[in-house]
Amino acid sequence: MRRTFLLLCLLLLLPTPFVQAQTAVTLESLEVELWPDYDEEAVLVLLTGTLAPNIPLPATLTLPLPDGADFNVAARITPENVMTDQGMTPQVANNQVTFTTPDNRFRVEYYQPYEASDTQHAFTFSWQSDITVEQISVKVQQPVAATDMSVIPAPASVSDGQDGLTYHLLPNQAVAAGDTYNVEVGYTMNTPTLTVNFLSESEETSAAGEELPFLDAVPVEEGGFDWQLFLVALGVLILVATAVWYLASNRAATNKRRPAKPKPQRSKPETRTAAAQATFPGKVNFCHQCGEPLQAEDKFCRNCGTAVKGK
Repeated sequence: MRRTFLLLCLLLLLPTPFVQAQTAVTLESLEVELWPDYDEEAVLVLLTGTLAPNIPLPATLTLPLPDGADFNVAARITPENVMTDQGMTPQVANNQVTFTTPDNRFRVEYYQPYEASDTQHAFTFSWQSDITVEQISVKVQQPVAATDMSVIPAPASVSDGQDGLTYHLLPNQAVAAGDTYNVEVGYTMNTPTLTVNFLSESEETSAAGEELPFLDAVPVEEGGFDWQLFLVALGVLILVATAVWYLASNRAATNKRRPAKPKPQRSKPETRTAAAQATFPGKVNFCHQCGEPLQAEDKFCRNCGTAVKGK
C-alpha cells in the first residue's frame, strides 16, 4: 500500500510535458499570416495560436516546419498581451519545432523559401500536425511590387490594410489532427523590391496600429515572481517529504515485528539463599563481593573469583 502511494506521488510530480504527452492538444484558433518578400527574399510565416480552454498549462506543442525553413522565434503571449520569449526553449529537429508555453497564446515565426523563375514567384504553405485546429484563418500579404497575384483556395475577401498593402483573407475552416491543409500562392515580381523598404518611412505609424510586435519578442521586466520555479521547488519538497515518511513508516513497522530481547534478571539474595540451603544443608557462607553461595572448602568465589574472607 505504501509503495503504491509513493508511486502515485512520483507520477504526480513528473514534469508536465511527460504527463501531457498522453493528452491530445487542441487549438481553439490558429492565425496564419504569409508575408512573401517582406524583409527577405523568402516568405515570412507568422503563426499565432490560442489553446482550447480545456488544455492544462503549461502545454507542450509540436508544430510542423517546411523543408529549408529558417526558424526565427517561439514566444508566448501573456494575459497582458505582451509577447515574450522569456522561459521559452524551442527545439528544432526533423522539420518540427517543439516548445512548452505557460500561457494559452503563442507566436511562432520562421522564413520559408519560395520558388523563383524569372519574374514568377510561387510557394505553398502546408499544415499537417497531430494537433486539431478548430478554426484556422490565413491572411496573405501581397508584396508591394507584386502583380497578378493568385491564391488557392480562393480568398473570401481582398482589401487594403492601414499600412497601404493589399491582404488576401481566406475562409476560416477546421483542420482535424492528421489532415493536410495547403495554401498555394503565386505572383509576378517585375522589380525585386522588398516590402519593408516601402514601409520604412511609415514604420512608427504602422507599428503603433499593431496589436502585437511584428518579429522580435519583447522581453518581460526582470524581478517578476517565477511561478514555474516555485512549482518545481514545491514538487521537490513534497517528494522529499514523501520519501522521509515512507522510510520512517517502514522502520516503525520493522520495529513492531521484531521481538524484544528479554533483559537478564538477577535473582534476589533471598532466592539465592533458599537455593543454597537446599543444595548445601547446614550453615551456608556467601561471597561478600557478589553474594553467590560458597562451599566450605572454597578459598575463592566460584562466580567472581574474589578471595573468601578468613581463608
